Order: sequence, then structure tokens, then C-alpha cells
Amino acid sequence: MNFTVFRRHNKDVCDSTNRYEPRCGCPLHVQFVWKGTPGVFEGKKLAYQNKWSLETRSWSEAQIRVKALQKRLKNFAKGKVAPKSRTVAAALQEWYKFRDQNKLGNTKAKQMGGKLDEWCEKNDIILLTALTTEQAMKWRVTLPHRSGDSSSLSVHWSVISGFFSWAAGMGYIKKTPIPDPKINPQFRISYEKAEVEPPTKEQVEKILNTATGQVRLLCLLMRETAMALVDAMKFAMSQKDAEKYKMSKPERCPVIQGEVIRGNRTKTNERYRVRISESLAKQLEALGEPAFPGTYSQWRERVNKAIKDAGVKTTPHGFRHYRITEWLSAGVRVDDVADMVGSSPNEIRRTYRHWIKEAEDRLDEVQREAWLTMGLDENGNEIVQ
Repeated sequence: MNFTVFRRHNKDVCDSTNRYEPRCGCPLHVQFVWKGTPGVFEGKKLAYQNKWSLETRSWSEAQIRVKALQKRLKNFAKGKVAPKSRTVAAALQEWYKFRDQNKLGNTKAKQMGGKLDEWCEKNDIILLTALTTEQAMKWRVTLPHRSGDSSSLSVHWSVISGFFSWAAGMGYIKKTPIPDPKINPQFRISYEKAEVEPPTKEQVEKILNTATGQVRLLCLLMRETAMALVDAMKFAMSQKDAEKYKMSKPERCPVIQGEVIRGNRTKTNERYRVRISESLAKQLEALGEPAFPGTYSQWRERVNKAIKDAGVKTTPHGFRHYRITEWLSAGVRVDDVADMVGSSPNEIRRTYRHWIKEAEDRLDEVQREAWLTMGLDENGNEIVQ
């Protein structure tokens, strides 16, 4: 088959009559003769004479697309099933719409999709089918997310893995270019989360004494409830306002009933229920609705500034760690803490084991009973007759 690339000029904006004009910017098409059986190919009618849009204005990109089209048509002629042709950018946009429709959220998806699209563009990878396993792994090396003592790389990589699995399911690629770590363990992302180090009571008080106005009240809210910043700043915020400020998961706004706050965490959708002090409830009520108008990035910046001005090394999430460890150290049951903060008891035990007083008390009791069974007193001393 002979393929001819040509421009279809728009007479309203272009005076050129040269079908092969290299720079005018009019859309490029391909013309070819099909000698096989007429039919439908990738949703297009396949006749003897064909003139199809290449959906690009770049000659170099047009040549790449023509080569890919030629290969797929040859496979089609031989009766082979060929993947539908999609550019990386077009597939990503379709994936975002799919996630929106299924209410999956697109914050991390668009972040990772943007990085993939940018890398592919720099490396002249236009079509999704052109992205190989080797290229996918080379791209992974360029990602800024940490591993080792952080799950960051693993979390973000799983998001883009979902994109490739979706593309394979749609028939845009034959299989995902990401190797299965069960079959190829060398590609597994290993990490061991660092032990949580919450700020001290003195550090928390220092931040609260430094912060002022709404920033201080937001910090107090996180301090009393262990809510993450993204949840705390939605206090008294309607879904409409959350959408206005482009909040992640705007439908997951907390419900306030006097001094009780309940809702579903933005990050995990886990339910939580926690009570705040009467004095804080009155101060927050005085702020009106919403209590903290603005975007997440704006409030994160404001809280981080208060932390920096206080000379404390922590993050807004440190308030959550501090409150949880405070409850556990005071002997509050793990299951109750999990219900208050929207987490599973197992996750609480894994993350905050060293602060669980009930576990320490139980181990002390086991040790005491063991001594008594051994004929010693409850302090482990020999009993003098």
C-alpha cells in the first residue's frame, strides 16, 4: 500500500494551495488505496479509495502515525486483531473522564498522567502502543517520589499502573508495559515505613502560640480531632463550596452536630466520629460557613508558615500523629481511637505500636503472671520463707 500525507487547507485562514506545505499549520491527512475486502477498521469505513485525518498538524508526528497505521492495516488484512490506535495524551484524557464518571478522583491520576505525557513528548513517543516496558521503567527512574522509608513511589506507581491496565482493557494496548513484580521481583518497589515521630507537647504548644486567627483555629481543630488538614479545612464547608475551591473529594465534607464531627476521610473514605471541646466549637461557629474558605494549597502554606515561624520541624500531619499518640498513651482503646480518626485498628497498631498503653499494660500483666507461675513474687523476686 502506498500512503500519501497531505494538508487539507482551510481557505478562511490559509492562502496556500500546496498540498505538501511543510509549515502552514493546516490539518494533515493520509491518502491510500485499500485492495482488500471493504469493511470497517477501527470505527472507520474502509473503501478502495481512502482519505483519513491524521489528527495532527506536525509532519514528523504524521509520519509516525502513518507507519503505525500501515502496520495495523497489514495485521487487519491478515485477520489479526490490532489494538485501537491512541496517542498517550488522548488515552490519558479518556482515562480521566472514566475516573470522573466512576467517582474515583483524579488528583494523583492527573499528576502522574501529566508526568507521563511530558516524558513521552520529550522522548518522541506519540502513540500509546509505542511505549515499551523498557521505556516505562526508564520513566519510573525519573520520578521524584521516594521509596526506601516511604510508600510515596509505590502509591504513585500503582496509580499509573491502573492507567495501563485500563488501556489494556479498552483494547488500546495488548498488555500493560509495567512488568508484574510477582513474576519479575526485581521490579518490586520495596519500602519500610519509618517509625512515626510525632511532635512533642511543647512543640505543639509552641506552634499554637505562634499561629494567629483562622490559622490557629485550624491548628487547634487538627490538634483536638487528629483530622488531616484536607478534612479539617472542610469544617462547615458545603459540597458546593468544596467544589468552588477545587477540593479533593468535595462530597466528603464533615457533618457538624454541636460538638460532634462525623464524616468520611478524604484520603481513604473511612468513617470517623470525634468530639471537640465546647470552647473550640464556639470559636469555630463564630467563623461562619465555610470556616476556612480557600484552597488546600493556600491553607497548607499558611499552616506550614506558622510551623516554620515557631521553629518546629514537623508538618500539618504532625497534629494528627500527636493526637493519636496522646490518646493511646492515655490508655484509650485502639478500636476507639480507630473509630475517632477513621482508620482500621490494625493500621493503628502497626503505625503507633510504641504508644499503645493497653498493649504495654497487657505485656506487664503477662510478665507478672509468668513470675507467679514460676514461684516468684509479682516483681520477679524469690519468695523468702
